[in-house]
Amino acid sequence: MHTDEALNTAMTARHAGRLDHAKAICIGLLERDPNHTHALLELASVELAKGNALAAAAAAQRIADQKSNDPNVLNAVALILAELENTEAAIAQMRKALLLRPQAAEIFNNLGSLLLRAGRINEAIDSYRKAAPLSPHTADIHANLGAALLQAGKSAEAITSLRIAATLDPNLHEAWAALGAALLNAGSPRAALGALRRAAELRPDHGASWHQLGIVLHTLGKFQEAAKCLERATRSEPNRIEYWLALARAQTACERFAEALAILERARPIEPDNGQILHQTAKALMELGCIEKATALLRRSGQVIADESRTTPLQSLAVIVPGNPDDDNRTILETRREYARRLEHRLPEPKAAYTGSRAIRIGYVSSFFHRANWMKPVWPLINNHHREQFQIHIFSDAPVEKCRYGYRIDRRDAFHDISGQSNQAAAETIRKQQLDILVDLNGYSEPDRLALFPLRLAPIQVAWFGMYATSGMDCFDYLIGDEHVIPQAEEAFYTERILRVPHSYLTFAVDYAVPEIAEVPFRKTGRMTLGCLAPQYKITDQMVRTWAAILHRTKAHLLLRNRAIGQNGNCRHLRERFAALNIPGERLQLEEPAEHVEFLSTYDRIDFALDTFPYSGATTTTEALWQGVPVVTFNGDRWVSRTSMSLLKAAGLDEFVADSRESYVELAVQLANSPDTPDRLAEFRANIRPRLQGSPVCDIRKFVGNMENLFRQMRG
Repeated sequence: MHTDEALNTAMTARHAGRLDHAKAICIGLLERDPNHTHALLELASVELAKGNALAAAAAAQRIADQKSNDPNVLNAVALILAELENTEAAIAQMRKALLLRPQAAEIFNNLGSLLLRAGRINEAIDSYRKAAPLSPHTADIHANLGAALLQAGKSAEAITSLRIAATLDPNLHEAWAALGAALLNAGSPRAALGALRRAAELRPDHGASWHQLGIVLHTLGKFQEAAKCLERATRSEPNRIEYWLALARAQTACERFAEALAILERARPIEPDNGQILHQTAKALMELGCIEKATALLRRSGQVIADESRTTPLQSLAVIVPGNPDDDNRTILETRREYARRLEHRLPEPKAAYTGSRAIRIGYVSSFFHRANWMKPVWPLINNHHREQFQIHIFSDAPVEKCRYGYRIDRRDAFHDISGQSNQAAAETIRKQQLDILVDLNGYSEPDRLALFPLRLAPIQVAWFGMYATSGMDCFDYLIGDEHVIPQAEEAFYTERILRVPHSYLTFAVDYAVPEIAEVPFRKTGRMTLGCLAPQYKITDQMVRTWAAILHRTKAHLLLRNRAIGQNGNCRHLRERFAALNIPGERLQLEEPAEHVEFLSTYDRIDFALDTFPYSGATTTTEALWQGVPVVTFNGDRWVSRTSMSLLKAAGLDEFVADSRESYVELAVQLANSPDTPDRLAEFRANIRPRLQGSPVCDIRKFVGNMENLFRQMRG
């Protein structure tokens, strides 16, 4: 057989996977001519395909020893050396090839790829730049240049090259994928979307493309579509832990917490001790109400995640720890102190000082001013401040037009929209106002904004309304509560100085449209319906066991309604928790979320409400009472479990406050079983709104006076 014909036969056999046959042909040729360059090249390729690295390297070295003057041979040898991960030797051979063919675009392109592999990015860019004008219509060269520029952080230049590549070859997957990444880096996620969609279409089996597309869709708030793309990514490459994590996050964003939990359980075997998997699993469990399991996982994930990123699970733990039945005041304090040490260490700043006899400048910080129903206790204070004595500054994560259902705009106030501002930018906005007192209304409901307060933006910093436990931080001077939520004996568990207002630390006014109070539902249904409209994360395993105990001793039904129940998987998960305690499905009424007025109409079907613990109601309790539904609660062992008690006692409704969990069950059972209860409930519904309005809990004037006295006391 002629030599060229034999080489072609060997190459065909190699491409067909008949490696032994190809090798035999090459050996036959080399027996006739031991220095046959192309036979050695083919032999090196065959040995490389067989996984025989040493034999492939020996064949390549024999070619190098010949000191060939054929640039094509040197190029081929360089590529084989690169496959053998001998990058520096490959670069040397490629440079020799360029000396022989200094206008060869292909060799410049290959050299750029070798330099990029060696981490010499600027040299690689230079090589690609030399290749491009030599072959201006070769899409691969422009794509490689764009990818190198992207890696060097030069996104704008990368976009130009990658657009040229995609135009020259609309089917070049690498160009579209890199273009999407470059546009994303340049801050144009919407523009990136089209490029990434095209990349995924071109390579439907390429997990990385679906993953990147899913991430961008998530960034743009298209969570359901993101989940579908990320599911494709996990099918393409099922062992990539980051794909499973992204999919779980997308499902969580869709409020499909049960599905997210199932996804994370499938991912756990890939890396059983992966801290991010543990953290995301904890977050899904938390949203489903499995707080006990969630806190245990958060503590574990904080131990296995690297120190520089431990703050993430620690923040989640600091948020939920007051609501965990297995924790207490001491562990709440310890957890939040640990988080505060990390937060305050990152943001040190000197304390400011302002003095004078002018009106007290007081600022309120909240991310939720636009949530009128939730801010019911806040707006009565702000709206009724005495403006001649207090100059009001509102720092809101929503524009003023979104706060129109709660805030009565006063031209003497200063409303500062800090939505979209970083903490540093928001800090500058606050600092410029030269406040006397800065009040945090968020607490751990928006933990990222807590980082403002270690910056010491006012000489006096106060927590009220949203904290429910100690902040654990040294930067808060005061925490405002009442005698019910913070007994004097528990002050040791707070880093702040405790100040108290009489009655309840909360007040409320309902000055927006709500349904009228309906007739007692028992008189229509003939059975007692107990209910709770608290968020799902408050329905802990302890709570489910307690409610199951009540249902076992009564013929009542239990109605639950919240956002999480709107997803089938979450609803099924909750039913399974009750079924495990022998509560049949027909005893439960699980209802989807609704707009606020319709949501409040749910109380038309509830005879009396059951409070949650240890995370008791606040908004939920006030709404139930206003709709004519009494709330059964008990005096818990921490602030967060006493908020309902504080409201009920201030409203003169002590008869619905039990002393313990056991007496809570007894009280609920007695109400559900007593033949006198329907008449009691009818009287309650008939009189509750005037009763509330005449009680301290709705006495806005006195509450404002009490709070203003505290602010004066702080300022001295």
